[in-house]
Amino acid sequence: MAIKGSSIIISLFGLIFFSSYSQSKTDSSIYKYPLLIDKIDSYVKEQKSKGFKGTVLVAKNNEIILNKAIGDSNLTTNSAFYIASVTKQFTATAILKLQEQSKLSINDPIAKFINEVPLDKKEITIHHLLTHTSGLANNYVTDGIKNREEAINAILSSRLEYNIGEKYGYSAEGYNLLAIIIELVSGETYENYISQNLLAPSNLNHTGFWGYEGSNLTNIASFNNPKTVKSLSRKVYRKGVSIANYGYKGGTGIFSTSQDLYKWINTIRYSDFLNPKSIQQLFKPHKNLKGDITNGVSYAYGWRVEYKNGELTQIRHGGLEDGLHDVYIRSYTNGEIIIVFSNSGVYEGKGKFNGKECWSIVLSTGLQDILENNKAKTTIKK
Repeated sequence: MAIKGSSIIISLFGLIFFSSYSQSKTDSSIYKYPLLIDKIDSYVKEQKSKGFKGTVLVAKNNEIILNKAIGDSNLTTNSAFYIASVTKQFTATAILKLQEQSKLSINDPIAKFINEVPLDKKEITIHHLLTHTSGLANNYVTDGIKNREEAINAILSSRLEYNIGEKYGYSAEGYNLLAIIIELVSGETYENYISQNLLAPSNLNHTGFWGYEGSNLTNIASFNNPKTVKSLSRKVYRKGVSIANYGYKGGTGIFSTSQDLYKWINTIRYSDFLNPKSIQQLFKPHKNLKGDITNGVSYAYGWRVEYKNGELTQIRHGGLEDGLHDVYIRSYTNGEIIIVFSNSGVYEGKGKFNGKECWSIVLSTGLQDILENNKAKTTIKK
Protein backbone atom coordinates (compact mmCIF):
# COMPACT_ATOMS: atom_id res chain seq x y z
CA MET A 1 0.00 0.00 0.00
CA ALA A 2 1.24 3.47 -0.79
CA ILE A 3 0.86 4.66 2.80
CA LYS A 4 3.02 1.94 4.33
CA GLY A 5 5.77 3.32 6.49
CA SER A 6 5.09 6.87 5.43
CA SER A 7 7.17 9.42 7.26
CA ILE A 8 5.23 11.37 9.83
CA ILE A 9 8.18 13.16 11.41
CA ILE A 10 8.41 11.75 14.86
CA SER A 11 9.66 13.94 17.64
CA LEU A 12 11.40 12.08 20.42
CA PHE A 13 9.67 14.10 23.10
CA GLY A 14 8.92 10.93 24.97
CA LEU A 15 5.15 11.14 24.86
CA ILE A 16 3.97 7.70 25.67
CA PHE A 17 0.47 7.06 26.86
CA PHE A 18 0.10 3.71 28.56
CA SER A 19 -2.53 1.47 30.07
CA SER A 20 -6.21 1.71 29.53
CA TYR A 21 -6.36 4.50 31.96
CA SER A 22 -3.91 3.41 34.50
CA GLN A 23 -1.12 5.91 34.84
CA SER A 24 2.46 5.63 35.96
CA LYS A 25 3.73 8.72 37.72
CA THR A 26 6.57 8.86 40.21
CA ASP A 27 5.75 10.53 43.49
CA SER A 28 8.47 13.08 42.87
CA SER A 29 7.05 14.11 39.50
CA ILE A 30 3.60 14.61 41.02
CA TYR A 31 5.05 17.06 43.53
CA LYS A 32 7.35 18.73 41.00
CA TYR A 33 4.87 19.30 38.18
CA PRO A 34 1.29 18.95 39.51
CA LEU A 35 -0.26 21.69 37.35
CA LEU A 36 1.57 20.59 34.22
CA ILE A 37 0.57 16.96 34.69
CA ASP A 38 -3.06 17.90 35.26
CA LYS A 39 -3.05 20.06 32.13
CA ILE A 40 -1.54 17.24 30.03
CA ASP A 41 -3.94 14.69 31.50
CA SER A 42 -6.96 16.92 30.82
CA TYR A 43 -5.82 17.46 27.24
CA VAL A 44 -5.47 13.73 26.63
CA LYS A 45 -8.93 13.06 28.09
CA GLU A 46 -10.34 15.72 25.81
CA GLN A 47 -8.80 14.03 22.77
CA LYS A 48 -10.25 10.70 23.87
CA SER A 49 -13.71 12.26 23.66
CA LYS A 50 -12.90 13.19 20.05
CA GLY A 51 -11.90 9.65 19.10
CA PHE A 52 -8.30 9.12 20.14
CA LYS A 53 -7.24 5.61 21.12
CA GLY A 54 -3.68 4.74 21.99
CA THR A 55 -0.83 5.16 24.43
CA VAL A 56 0.98 8.31 25.47
CA LEU A 57 4.22 8.91 27.28
CA VAL A 58 5.57 12.29 28.33
CA ALA A 59 8.85 12.94 30.09
CA LYS A 60 10.35 16.10 31.54
CA ASN A 61 13.95 16.47 32.69
CA ASN A 62 14.45 12.82 31.70
CA GLU A 63 11.71 11.71 34.12
CA ILE A 64 8.42 10.19 32.98
CA ILE A 65 5.55 12.37 34.20
CA LEU A 66 2.72 10.71 32.28
CA ASN A 67 2.42 7.19 30.92
CA LYS A 68 -1.04 5.93 30.02
CA ALA A 69 -3.27 4.01 27.65
CA ILE A 70 -6.64 5.45 26.81
CA GLY A 71 -9.71 4.98 24.63
CA ASP A 72 -9.69 1.18 24.39
CA SER A 73 -10.08 -1.25 27.29
CA ASN A 74 -7.80 -3.72 25.49
CA LEU A 75 -4.86 -1.32 25.53
CA THR A 76 -2.33 -1.13 28.36
CA THR A 77 0.89 0.78 28.81
CA ASN A 78 2.64 -2.41 27.67
CA SER A 79 0.74 -2.63 24.38
CA ALA A 80 2.96 -2.62 21.30
CA PHE A 81 2.34 -0.86 17.99
CA TYR A 82 4.07 -1.07 14.65
CA ILE A 83 6.37 1.94 14.40
CA ALA A 84 6.56 2.09 10.57
CA SER A 85 9.16 4.67 9.46
CA VAL A 86 10.57 5.02 12.96
CA THR A 87 12.21 1.70 12.06
CA LYS A 88 14.65 3.72 9.94
CA GLN A 89 16.49 5.06 12.98
CA PHE A 90 17.24 1.49 14.10
CA THR A 91 18.56 0.67 10.63
CA ALA A 92 20.71 3.81 10.59
CA THR A 93 22.11 3.01 14.03
CA ALA A 94 22.94 -0.54 12.89
CA ILE A 95 24.87 0.87 9.91
CA LEU A 96 26.87 3.12 12.23
CA LYS A 97 27.57 0.16 14.53
CA LEU A 98 28.96 -1.79 11.59
CA GLN A 99 31.08 1.21 10.67
CA GLU A 100 32.47 1.32 14.22
CA GLN A 101 33.41 -2.33 13.74
CA SER A 102 35.26 -1.39 10.52
CA LYS A 103 32.96 -3.61 8.45
CA LEU A 104 31.80 -0.79 6.19
CA SER A 105 31.93 2.98 5.71
CA ILE A 106 29.01 5.30 5.10
CA ASN A 107 30.94 6.49 2.04
CA ASP A 108 31.11 3.00 0.52
CA PRO A 109 29.26 2.57 -2.79
CA ILE A 110 26.56 -0.09 -2.77
CA ALA A 111 28.49 -1.85 -5.54
CA LYS A 112 31.06 -2.86 -2.92
CA PHE A 113 28.46 -5.21 -1.40
CA ILE A 114 26.04 -5.95 -4.22
CA ASN A 115 27.01 -7.62 -7.48
CA GLU A 116 26.04 -6.35 -10.93
CA VAL A 117 24.75 -2.94 -9.86
CA PRO A 118 23.42 -1.15 -12.97
CA LEU A 119 25.70 1.57 -14.33
CA ASP A 120 23.30 4.41 -13.45
CA LYS A 121 23.30 3.31 -9.78
CA LYS A 122 26.97 2.43 -9.23
CA GLU A 123 27.72 5.77 -7.57
CA ILE A 124 25.00 5.39 -4.91
CA THR A 125 26.64 5.24 -1.48
CA ILE A 126 25.39 4.15 1.91
CA HIS A 127 25.23 7.84 2.84
CA HIS A 128 22.86 8.47 -0.08
CA LEU A 129 20.58 5.67 1.12
CA LEU A 130 20.60 6.97 4.71
CA THR A 131 19.67 10.50 3.66
CA HIS A 132 17.08 9.70 0.95
CA THR A 133 19.30 11.29 -1.69
CA SER A 134 20.00 8.17 -3.78
CA GLY A 135 17.45 8.92 -6.48
CA LEU A 136 15.72 5.58 -5.82
CA ALA A 137 11.93 5.64 -6.04
CA ASN A 138 9.39 5.04 -3.30
CA ASN A 139 7.12 2.45 -4.86
CA TYR A 140 7.38 -0.36 -2.28
CA VAL A 141 8.55 -2.76 -4.98
CA THR A 142 9.87 -5.28 -2.43
CA ASP A 143 6.56 -5.84 -0.67
CA GLY A 144 5.89 -9.56 -0.44
CA ILE A 145 9.34 -10.60 -1.75
CA LYS A 146 11.01 -13.18 0.50
CA ASN A 147 14.13 -13.89 -1.53
CA ARG A 148 17.01 -11.42 -1.08
CA GLU A 149 18.29 -11.55 -4.67
CA GLU A 150 14.78 -10.96 -5.99
CA ALA A 151 14.44 -7.96 -3.68
CA ILE A 152 17.75 -6.53 -4.91
CA ASN A 153 16.72 -6.98 -8.53
CA ALA A 154 13.33 -5.37 -7.93
CA ILE A 155 14.97 -2.28 -6.44
CA LEU A 156 17.87 -1.88 -8.85
CA SER A 157 15.83 -2.54 -11.98
CA SER A 158 13.62 0.47 -11.22
CA ARG A 159 14.57 3.77 -12.84
CA LEU A 160 16.05 6.59 -10.78
CA GLU A 161 13.65 9.43 -9.99
CA TYR A 162 16.45 12.03 -10.05
CA ASN A 163 20.23 12.23 -10.23
CA ILE A 164 22.17 10.69 -7.35
CA GLY A 165 22.74 13.24 -4.57
CA GLU A 166 20.72 15.91 -6.36
CA LYS A 167 17.95 16.29 -3.78
CA TYR A 168 15.95 14.69 -0.98
CA GLY A 169 13.35 12.18 -2.11
CA TYR A 170 11.82 9.80 0.42
CA SER A 171 12.57 6.19 -0.53
CA ALA A 172 11.49 3.05 1.28
CA GLU A 173 13.54 1.09 -1.25
CA GLY A 174 16.68 2.87 -0.07
CA TYR A 175 16.22 1.59 3.46
CA ASN A 176 15.32 -1.88 2.14
CA LEU A 177 18.78 -1.86 0.53
CA LEU A 178 20.36 -0.80 3.82
CA ALA A 179 18.75 -3.81 5.51
CA ILE A 180 20.17 -6.03 2.77
CA ILE A 181 23.64 -4.52 3.20
CA ILE A 182 23.41 -5.17 6.96
CA GLU A 183 22.66 -8.82 6.17
CA LEU A 184 25.48 -9.14 3.63
CA VAL A 185 28.08 -7.51 5.88
CA SER A 186 27.08 -9.18 9.16
CA GLY A 187 26.26 -12.62 7.78
CA GLU A 188 23.00 -12.56 9.77
CA THR A 189 19.41 -11.79 8.98
CA TYR A 190 18.41 -8.17 9.48
CA GLU A 191 16.16 -9.16 12.37
CA ASN A 192 18.87 -11.15 14.14
CA TYR A 193 21.45 -8.41 13.80
CA ILE A 194 19.11 -5.71 15.14
CA SER A 195 17.95 -7.98 17.98
CA GLN A 196 21.43 -8.95 19.16
CA ASN A 197 23.25 -5.68 18.61
CA LEU A 198 20.62 -3.02 19.31
CA LEU A 199 17.57 -4.38 21.12
CA ALA A 200 19.26 -6.70 23.64
CA PRO A 201 21.96 -4.22 24.79
CA SER A 202 19.25 -1.56 25.22
CA ASN A 203 16.90 -3.93 27.13
CA LEU A 204 14.13 -3.45 24.58
CA ASN A 205 12.30 -6.60 25.60
CA HIS A 206 8.96 -5.71 24.02
CA THR A 207 10.24 -4.80 20.57
CA GLY A 208 10.10 -7.15 17.59
CA PHE A 209 9.51 -7.56 13.87
CA TRP A 210 6.83 -8.01 11.23
CA GLY A 211 6.55 -11.72 10.51
CA TYR A 212 8.06 -12.73 13.86
CA GLU A 213 5.40 -11.74 16.38
CA GLY A 214 5.20 -15.32 17.63
CA SER A 215 8.74 -15.11 19.03
CA ASN A 216 7.76 -12.19 21.26
CA LEU A 217 5.07 -12.44 23.95
CA THR A 218 4.27 -8.73 23.73
CA ASN A 219 0.61 -7.85 23.20
CA ILE A 220 0.26 -6.00 19.90
CA ALA A 221 -2.55 -3.46 19.65
CA SER A 222 -5.41 -4.49 17.43
CA PHE A 223 -5.99 -3.26 13.87
CA ASN A 224 -9.25 -1.32 14.07
CA ASN A 225 -9.89 -0.82 10.36
CA PRO A 226 -11.21 -4.08 8.80
CA LYS A 227 -11.38 -2.51 5.34
CA THR A 228 -7.70 -1.56 5.43
CA VAL A 229 -6.69 -4.96 6.80
CA LYS A 230 -8.59 -6.65 3.98
CA SER A 231 -6.74 -4.54 1.43
CA LEU A 232 -3.31 -5.78 2.55
CA SER A 233 -1.59 -8.11 0.13
CA ARG A 234 -1.85 -11.78 1.08
CA LYS A 235 1.91 -11.89 0.56
CA VAL A 236 2.48 -9.65 3.60
CA TYR A 237 -0.55 -10.36 5.83
CA ARG A 238 -2.82 -13.38 5.74
CA LYS A 239 -5.48 -14.73 8.09
CA GLY A 240 -4.42 -12.42 10.90
CA VAL A 241 -0.72 -13.24 10.61
CA SER A 242 2.04 -10.99 9.27
CA ILE A 243 4.48 -12.55 6.81
CA ALA A 244 8.18 -11.70 6.82
CA ASN A 245 9.35 -10.12 3.55
CA TYR A 246 11.91 -7.57 2.35
CA GLY A 247 9.32 -4.82 2.01
CA TYR A 248 9.13 -4.78 5.80
CA LYS A 249 12.88 -4.75 6.49
CA GLY A 250 14.92 -1.62 7.08
CA GLY A 251 12.37 1.09 6.40
CA THR A 252 9.42 -0.28 8.36
CA GLY A 253 8.28 -3.47 10.11
CA ILE A 254 9.40 -3.08 13.74
CA PHE A 255 6.86 -3.02 16.58
CA SER A 256 7.54 -1.55 20.01
CA THR A 257 6.03 -0.03 23.14
CA SER A 258 6.24 3.51 24.46
CA GLN A 259 8.44 2.45 27.34
CA ASP A 260 10.83 0.60 25.03
CA LEU A 261 11.11 3.64 22.74
CA TYR A 262 11.74 5.81 25.78
CA LYS A 263 14.59 3.49 26.74
CA TRP A 264 15.86 3.54 23.16
CA ILE A 265 15.96 7.34 23.04
CA ASN A 266 17.91 7.48 26.26
CA THR A 267 20.27 4.77 25.01
CA ILE A 268 21.29 6.60 21.86
CA ARG A 269 21.33 10.07 23.40
CA TYR A 270 22.70 9.61 26.89
CA SER A 271 24.92 6.51 26.88
CA ASP A 272 28.09 5.34 25.17
CA PHE A 273 26.17 2.89 23.00
CA LEU A 274 27.53 4.77 19.97
CA ASN A 275 30.85 6.55 19.94
CA PRO A 276 30.96 10.38 19.60
CA LYS A 277 31.71 10.25 15.87
CA SER A 278 28.67 8.03 15.23
CA ILE A 279 26.41 10.27 17.34
CA GLN A 280 27.60 13.29 15.39
CA GLN A 281 26.84 11.54 12.10
CA LEU A 282 23.47 10.23 13.32
CA PHE A 283 22.11 13.69 14.19
CA LYS A 284 24.01 15.88 11.73
CA PRO A 285 21.71 17.96 9.48
CA HIS A 286 22.74 16.23 6.25
CA LYS A 287 19.94 17.46 3.99
CA ASN A 288 18.03 20.65 4.74
CA LEU A 289 14.24 20.42 4.40
CA LYS A 290 13.00 23.70 5.88
CA GLY A 291 14.77 26.94 6.71
CA ASP A 292 18.50 26.34 6.64
CA ILE A 293 21.06 24.05 8.29
CA THR A 294 21.65 26.31 11.31
CA ASN A 295 18.04 27.41 11.80
CA GLY A 296 15.63 24.88 10.44
CA VAL A 297 14.64 21.26 9.96
CA SER A 298 16.91 18.79 8.18
CA TYR A 299 17.09 15.07 7.57
CA ALA A 300 19.84 13.29 9.46
CA TYR A 301 20.24 9.49 9.47
CA GLY A 302 16.76 8.06 10.09
CA TRP A 303 15.73 11.19 12.02
CA ARG A 304 14.48 14.65 11.30
CA VAL A 305 16.46 17.15 13.33
CA GLU A 306 15.79 20.77 14.25
CA TYR A 307 18.59 23.25 14.83
CA LYS A 308 18.45 26.79 16.23
CA ASN A 309 21.47 29.05 15.97
CA GLY A 310 23.53 26.04 15.00
CA GLU A 311 22.53 24.02 18.07
CA LEU A 312 20.48 20.82 18.00
CA THR A 313 17.17 21.38 19.83
CA GLN A 314 14.96 18.48 18.77
CA ILE A 315 15.03 15.10 17.05
CA ARG A 316 11.79 13.65 15.79
CA HIS A 317 10.15 11.20 13.44
CA GLY A 318 6.82 9.56 12.81
CA GLY A 319 5.40 6.52 11.12
CA LEU A 320 2.16 5.23 9.64
CA GLU A 321 1.98 1.46 9.22
CA ASP A 322 -0.48 0.65 6.45
CA GLY A 323 -3.05 3.05 7.96
CA LEU A 324 -3.45 0.70 10.95
CA HIS A 325 -0.96 1.94 13.54
CA ASP A 326 0.78 5.30 13.73
CA VAL A 327 3.40 6.80 16.01
CA TYR A 328 5.12 10.11 16.57
CA ILE A 329 8.22 10.76 18.66
CA ARG A 330 9.69 14.05 19.79
CA SER A 331 12.86 14.32 21.85
CA TYR A 332 14.28 17.62 22.99
CA THR A 333 17.75 18.46 24.19
CA ASN A 334 16.22 19.88 27.41
CA GLY A 335 15.20 16.36 28.47
CA GLU A 336 11.57 16.51 27.36
CA ILE A 337 10.21 13.55 25.39
CA ILE A 338 6.83 12.85 23.80
CA ILE A 339 5.82 9.45 22.41
CA VAL A 340 2.34 8.86 21.04
CA PHE A 341 0.99 5.62 19.58
CA SER A 342 -2.45 5.30 18.04
CA ASN A 343 -4.67 2.78 16.30
CA SER A 344 -7.55 5.22 15.80
CA GLY A 345 -6.82 6.28 12.22
CA VAL A 346 -7.12 9.78 10.78
CA TYR A 347 -8.13 12.72 12.95
CA GLU A 348 -11.62 13.88 11.99
CA GLY A 349 -11.94 16.85 14.35
CA LYS A 350 -11.93 20.54 13.54
CA GLY A 351 -8.91 22.64 12.69
CA LYS A 352 -5.90 22.41 10.40
CA PHE A 353 -5.44 18.65 10.90
CA ASN A 354 -8.99 17.65 9.99
CA GLY A 355 -8.90 14.66 7.64
CA LYS A 356 -5.24 15.26 6.83
CA GLU A 357 -3.16 13.75 9.60
CA CYS A 358 -3.18 10.70 11.84
CA TRP A 359 -3.83 11.00 15.54
CA SER A 360 -0.23 10.66 16.74
CA ILE A 361 0.76 13.86 14.91
CA VAL A 362 -2.25 15.76 16.20
CA LEU A 363 -1.80 14.68 19.81
CA SER A 364 1.97 15.08 19.92
CA THR A 365 1.66 18.59 18.46
CA GLY A 366 -0.86 19.53 21.15
CA LEU A 367 1.38 18.15 23.87
CA GLN A 368 4.34 20.02 22.45
CA ASP A 369 2.34 23.26 22.66
CA ILE A 370 1.50 22.57 26.31
CA LEU A 371 5.13 21.99 27.19
CA GLU A 372 6.24 25.09 25.28
CA ASN A 373 3.63 27.25 27.02
CA ASN A 374 4.65 25.86 30.40
CA LYS A 375 8.29 26.66 29.63
CA ALA A 376 7.37 30.23 28.63
CA LYS A 377 5.40 30.82 31.84
CA THR A 378 8.24 29.41 33.94
CA THR A 379 10.71 31.74 32.21
CA ILE A 380 8.49 34.77 32.83
CA LYS A 381 8.19 33.93 36.52
CA LYS A 382 11.95 33.71 36.84
